[in-house]
Amino acid sequence: MKSLSLAIASLVVLGSIPVATPEASPPGAPERPGAAAVRPGEEEVWRVVEEFNRAFAANDSDRYFRFIDDRITVLTPSNPYRVEGIVDDWAEFELGLRLGYGRIGYFQELQPRVDLYGDVAVATYFSRGRYGPDVKAATLYLKETDVLVRTSGQWKIVHIHVSATTPQ
Repeated sequence: MKSLSLAIASLVVLGSIPVATPEASPPGAPERPGAAAVRPGEEEVWRVVEEFNRAFAANDSDRYFRFIDDRITVLTPSNPYRVEGIVDDWAEFELGLRLGYGRIGYFQELQPRVDLYGDVAVATYFSRGRYGPDVKAATLYLKETDVLVRTSGQWKIVHIHVSATTPQ
């Protein structure tokens, strides 16, 4: 529990957002500069984050929420408040899809890093993606931190913090 509290406190300071993998990028999407290798022993966590992001990029809420713990907390630049719990997160996700602002054209993870603390993992990365309805879609550059906890042998995301950034 102390490790989880420390990891979540670190998230408040670090900030970030999810991005998708090359498979989620359409032809003509920008290349992925500066991709970093995930260290041995951390691949399992990174695979979970990648699958989670693929579901996000595909706008697939059923698959997306398979990776989310019931106690999830989410902080994003578009929300003036913290989303707490899977029920509220799911409602927020579906609202974004219905209104169009949550639709994803492409999503890429850049410079991933995973740090393990026993049964707690902190994944940080930069991302870029195309968000919004086709006519109003915009490319955004974001930073994301995902905190995962291993429960009953499965990694689940318990916290997501996304922050806006500017392209380099």
